[in-house]
Amino acid sequence: MALSLGAEGIEYLEPGHFQSFVSYRWLTADTGYIGADKWGKYDDVVGADIKVHSVDWNLTYALSRRFSISATQPFVYARGKSLAEHGDGHRHTTHGSGLGDFRLTANAWLWDPDVAQKGNVSLSFGFKAPTGQYDIKDTFYYTDETTPCDKDTCRRNVDISIQPADGGWGLILEAQAFRNVLERTYLYASGFYLANPEDTNGARTPVPLYGGIQRISVPDQYQARVGLSYALWPHQGLAVSLGARIDGMNRKDLIGENDGFRRPGYAIYAEPGLTLSRGKNTFSLYVPVLLGANRERNVLDDEADCSSVPDSATCGHGAGAYADYLIIFSVSRRF
Repeated sequence: MALSLGAEGIEYLEPGHFQSFVSYRWLTADTGYIGADKWGKYDDVVGADIKVHSVDWNLTYALSRRFSISATQPFVYARGKSLAEHGDGHRHTTHGSGLGDFRLTANAWLWDPDVAQKGNVSLSFGFKAPTGQYDIKDTFYYTDETTPCDKDTCRRNVDISIQPADGGWGLILEAQAFRNVLERTYLYASGFYLANPEDTNGARTPVPLYGGIQRISVPDQYQARVGLSYALWPHQGLAVSLGARIDGMNRKDLIGENDGFRRPGYAIYAEPGLTLSRGKNTFSLYVPVLLGANRERNVLDDEADCSSVPDSATCGHGAGAYADYLIIFSVSRRF
């Protein structure tokens, strides 16, 4: 149940009815961070430029006005241009596209919707199945002196930032809430946590800083949003919103081991939005703008021996790329 506050707030789904939504997200990640600081030499040394187009299709079925089940299937098309991943001194482009991991959740409103018109809280619990593509390969380029293979090109797993899925079973916990605080004004909040008990997924990725090819971790992930929505033009179903959000990946998982390579950290965004409700249809546009990010140290950073690479600015604390803004557009329909 994606929280989408239109001009009249939340509209509860009637028993036996469906709600379907398609959400499209676009981002370009090319701003480097080490910790909470921007890395000025990022483009020259790492040269990462990541573009991601993703589409989530969701279908929710109402068992009653209070209880429902939801299924979500993502699809990702992504490409990464990088200098550091290749050994020939040039930037090259690699691609990752395909289905993401399927998700299924059971949802419940804490209070009876018949009496909770001005505010309510929804809790969701479910799982993520490893149905997506997590080990896509592409070509990487080297010279005779730098190649880890028997020739100047190798087909290896692309970077984790452009893999459509993570390849592990996961547990999903989600919460959403809204409250009418002033006339035509709603406070909203939502949170999401994905716990991935598995350690690594069997794929490997080129990470020169940590000694070549590394196993890929299956990390926990989280997101939280909070803000205000205002019915700007109630009779036309138009509402505007302004909030904040945080997207993050844990340094260590709540359950399981923490081997393998990951880029933990978080990004904080200001999130203006626009929602238009027309009959059974709702259209939403959000453009989160980056306020700050923190690429945290991973387990390999802690174990890195920097004595052999004294001039490396990232040894002992690897860098990460974050998007300066996102574009998120969604369409939903009740039937």
